[in-house]
Amino acid sequence: MSEYIEIKGANIHNLKNIDIRIPRNKLTVITGVSGSGKSSLAFDTLYEEGKRRYLLFSEAQFMVEASPGFESITGLSPTVAVEQRVIRQSNPRSTVGTRTKISNMLAVLFASCGQRESEYDDNLPLTMEMFQKNSPKGMCVKCLGTGRYHLIDEEAIVRPDMPIRDLFDGFLMKHRHHRSSFKKFCDLHHIDVDQAIGSLSEEQLTVFKYGCRKSGFVGAVVFFHEMHKHYTSKNMRHNSEDKEIILWGIKAEHITCPKCGGSCLGEQAMHTRIGGKTITDLEQMYIKDLLSFLLNQLQNVSGQHLIREIVTKLQCLVDIGLYHLSLSRQVPSLSGGEIQRLFLASFIIAELDSIIFIFDEPTIGLHEAEKESLIRIIRHLVERGNTVVAVEHDKHFMEAADYIIDLGPEAGRNGGERIFQGTLQEFMSCTLSKTAPFLAGSKRLAAKKSYKPVDRSKMLILKHANLHNLRDVTVSIPIGLFVGIAGVSGSGKSSLIQDTLVPKLKQMLQNKMVFENDGSLPLIDDRAELSGAEHVRKCIVVDQRPIGRSRTSCPATYTGVMDRIRASLAKTPDSQERGYTPGLFSVNSEGGCPTCKGDGYTQYHVGFGNFIEQECEACGGTGYVEEAMTVKLDGKNIKDMMAMSVSEAVTFFGRKDSVAYDKMIVNVLSTLERVGMGYITLGQQTPTISGGEAQRIKLAKELAKHSGAGNVYILDEPTTGLSFSDTERLLELLKELADAGNTIIVTEHDPAILANCDYLIEMGPGGGSEGGSVIAEGNPRELASHPDSVIGKYLNEVW
Repeated sequence: MSEYIEIKGANIHNLKNIDIRIPRNKLTVITGVSGSGKSSLAFDTLYEEGKRRYLLFSEAQFMVEASPGFESITGLSPTVAVEQRVIRQSNPRSTVGTRTKISNMLAVLFASCGQRESEYDDNLPLTMEMFQKNSPKGMCVKCLGTGRYHLIDEEAIVRPDMPIRDLFDGFLMKHRHHRSSFKKFCDLHHIDVDQAIGSLSEEQLTVFKYGCRKSGFVGAVVFFHEMHKHYTSKNMRHNSEDKEIILWGIKAEHITCPKCGGSCLGEQAMHTRIGGKTITDLEQMYIKDLLSFLLNQLQNVSGQHLIREIVTKLQCLVDIGLYHLSLSRQVPSLSGGEIQRLFLASFIIAELDSIIFIFDEPTIGLHEAEKESLIRIIRHLVERGNTVVAVEHDKHFMEAADYIIDLGPEAGRNGGERIFQGTLQEFMSCTLSKTAPFLAGSKRLAAKKSYKPVDRSKMLILKHANLHNLRDVTVSIPIGLFVGIAGVSGSGKSSLIQDTLVPKLKQMLQNKMVFENDGSLPLIDDRAELSGAEHVRKCIVVDQRPIGRSRTSCPATYTGVMDRIRASLAKTPDSQERGYTPGLFSVNSEGGCPTCKGDGYTQYHVGFGNFIEQECEACGGTGYVEEAMTVKLDGKNIKDMMAMSVSEAVTFFGRKDSVAYDKMIVNVLSTLERVGMGYITLGQQTPTISGGEAQRIKLAKELAKHSGAGNVYILDEPTTGLSFSDTERLLELLKELADAGNTIIVTEHDPAILANCDYLIEMGPGGGSEGGSVIAEGNPRELASHPDSVIGKYLNEVW
């Protein structure tokens, strides 16, 4: 077999017909500035072609051939992509336990070795399904495996003093079917709609509340439940699940299911134990603690072989830095880095060889102290006979590589060239690379030399935070400073900031809070207390949740730029003459191609859950109807503008002598450039945007709207996906915001970012049950010499 994978003429997206050699059975890192073409090479070329060739010789039959983005690839073997895009993991029923299949193994263990409480022992054998919340045999009958229940006060719905007509006139009578069945019900039971509900006989009241089969009337209480489900489902579709639903003036309280206590499981599972614990108890433990518990059970339980298999999987999760999670943790709630490591664990356990593994920044979300373990595990994949290719910006990971490929020199249209390929030692002397000087030590991110003083009279004080693993934490966050939250994975950083501080601020600030809800119900720690919110003019939360789930959403629509572009196109003489409206320039409205629904391509299923995409013949891949493409603004039609990079669009819309000039568009796009997003195109589909990119787009959108002092910006690992030079630019922007009198709160692992904060709060000392406390606080110099600080020694390396 060839010693190298040889790629000739790679030209997809911004790649400029480049030739690349990747050594087999080695660890190769692809680096370069953000938007230089790294993902286009690793995922869109190498991974997609490896997958296509595998499917070609499997049972899947291709209906069409995709157009390759290269001339030739040789030396290729089956490829596996391990990505960090959260957008693809949106099923709330998917948990760490279900994804790793450990929950299934625990279900088998409890079915075969569990001890039932005597009063619940019906002498029927226990089965695996009884311990699975997604199974009809195992789910709680009250909440149907959701763990949540809508508590509805029936007495409030059918008040005795209320005339029957008043209850239904304004609500139920709008529905023709219910109006007809209700009339039949009244005739059948001799009920006058003007009489009070309290005058009904017991038999009449029962059918009035719960329905009458003869007339088809569903009943007042049942109808209320149906309408509540309708509005709940509607809110979920519109990402506003926490919006309060009030029908007929009655609230339906969303509570933990009283029957299963939120475990989602039925009575047999709730009353069957191993070592004194139910399967719910085990799934809610931190993985590290569960591992210890099962090791202690090896001598006490008959299913030793099964326990050893579970222990092997759990040990792997601990080794890759996921010891702080529980098996019950929902996959959509994980960060991009955690999702990627979770998938990595399943491949390690499978003990595959002769595979090409492609990783997307595997060190994301890891503390400096945890990266060594991950690098060791990935090197073990190589030693087993696999080829590993990683898109990565981390210095330590690059130093562990056998081979480096650098793309650039810039982003977008100014990138896509091969700057370097070869060994790390050779790379450090590459003068054309923007990354090499940082590796060689000739260039480094500058650290602050002085820190803004803390004003003790202006503090956000959070007391008695106890959510998740937090141990009654009280912490003071200085207003007007650049504040960093540090700590190993699972130490309590997100529990403190995202899950406690943010919901408390939302409660207190209300309409002065900018926070995009993703549809999940917020956790409110009722024991926690917050003071100092009067010092906050506005709070802007900028996290890594996706900015859009629709295939047709893009940065232009998210930032509001698209509305301005459509309006400008509709005002052109051509549009005015033909009567065209802004809707013609939207793929989601009258301008969308009816064949491909605005996507620009059609999908063909080729088996095994895989699809191949082919350019739509009706619209030629534009996604628009022909009329929309004929209208131009300063020589560009809507598709031309959507294909522009942010940097190109700043120039196009920024010329004051042009009919395309738009100050608002330039303001938004210039801010996107400042946060390192100049390379993305206006029309890039949001499902292809990573968590780090999504966060920076959100930040730019808010910065373009809110200016001045007194704002609080809360960010979650803002440097995710950024190269050294891009990080430098973002850091300058954050420091400018703080210098202008704003408060910046960042949860971060990168010592170079933490060294530039004015004040640090470090959580720890470990993760999961070993974390949850504040172990050090002060300015970076103070933490560098603090005896309890974990990040301290890494801060010393920055100066």
